[in-house]
Amino acid sequence: MVAAAEKPLEVSLNACTAGENYSAQEGAFEGPEKLLELWFSPSIDALQEHQHVQAARGGLMAVPRPIWEDMLALVKCTVLNTIHHDHVDAYLLSESSMFVYPHKMIIKTCGTTTLLLALPRMLEIAKEYCGFEKVWRVFYSRKAFMFPDRQMGPHKSWASEVKFLDQYFDDGSAYKIGNMSGDHWHLYTTKPTEDDVLHHINQEPSHIQGVMHQQEYSSSGDSTPTSTDSSFETSSPFGIPHLREEDQTVEILMTRLNPKNMERFYHHQGDMPSGIEGGKLVDQMTGIDQLYPSADVDSYLFEPCGYSSNGLWQDRYFTIHVTPEPQCSYASFETNIPVAQSHPEDSHDDPIDRLVRQVIDIFDPASFTVTFFTAHVPDQRRHQRMIRSMSQKLGYKRTDRILYEFDGYDLVYGHYIKTGLK
Repeated sequence: MVAAAEKPLEVSLNACTAGENYSAQEGAFEGPEKLLELWFSPSIDALQEHQHVQAARGGLMAVPRPIWEDMLALVKCTVLNTIHHDHVDAYLLSESSMFVYPHKMIIKTCGTTTLLLALPRMLEIAKEYCGFEKVWRVFYSRKAFMFPDRQMGPHKSWASEVKFLDQYFDDGSAYKIGNMSGDHWHLYTTKPTEDDVLHHINQEPSHIQGVMHQQEYSSSGDSTPTSTDSSFETSSPFGIPHLREEDQTVEILMTRLNPKNMERFYHHQGDMPSGIEGGKLVDQMTGIDQLYPSADVDSYLFEPCGYSSNGLWQDRYFTIHVTPEPQCSYASFETNIPVAQSHPEDSHDDPIDRLVRQVIDIFDPASFTVTFFTAHVPDQRRHQRMIRSMSQKLGYKRTDRILYEFDGYDLVYGHYIKTGLK
């Protein structure tokens, strides 16, 4: 594994009070991110089978950084810093993060960024530099915006976002999950391309309505550990026997954060540095550095406030973004590191509950949402454990626990409010 950090660019944007994404008149920042995943192949292995792509530094990872930066200009964000592993590059952005693998890319941006307006350019880059003619699968999601009237372009409403995506993908399905009159979550997904997308790759590149089931549970909240059965470890998330990639994503989206805890995410002139150095200090002060102690972490403290962090562990990532201002406080955590590996079960908690507790203890939110999105495995015991995975949390009331079954994926959604609050 190779890890290297580049010198950060000198930029003036920050997460709290600068740049086009900040509303000076209203004095508020839109923390909830737009999250887009584009998969051009189900795995690196499948990519190599159909095209001579190196496992390390090949495919999308071979796209030059200036090309990505030009694309990000359409989104209205810039690159602050990068870290590299053999199979993934992590880009720390002025508004959140981007992760590039040989066969897929994940980009999440906050504020009033226009993420979807860059989609055509992303597809052009994949075709021009990698020969990828088609997308294998797409995921787009976001929490309900705090200030929806300030969004731009297709992001003015969920309906307009879905309409925009449908221009590029034929089999998309859109969902609203949770309480429509309160906190809720949006998801757009496509089914896997029936024809193996890799058969449509140029050998010499120039440089749903799927079946969906919803179930709501109001069970007692008993906790059951996530399965670590060998059948799960060797089953393909995509129904392809030779693949071993375990696709799993956990998001924790937190609002109304404890102002005392948020003091650590402000830059206090004279007391501490900002930028990369300040980010490292925040990691140590808050306990963020203990979430994944062996990961390579790239953190950034903005002036006068705000924080972003990317972490790489082998070929997996985690990312954290914080808007600490009391009138719009928000923090997000996301990872595709399998929770059973990073937070093994103990006698008291299952892995997902241990991870959630460790994260919310850092921010002490008045309310938070957890989404646990994982490739489907035909294992009834594990399926039942997923249903029960969103257990009650000490000090919080669970208001929603919903299970969705998609084509090839399972999603468990949970929403929590601090006891005694509304």
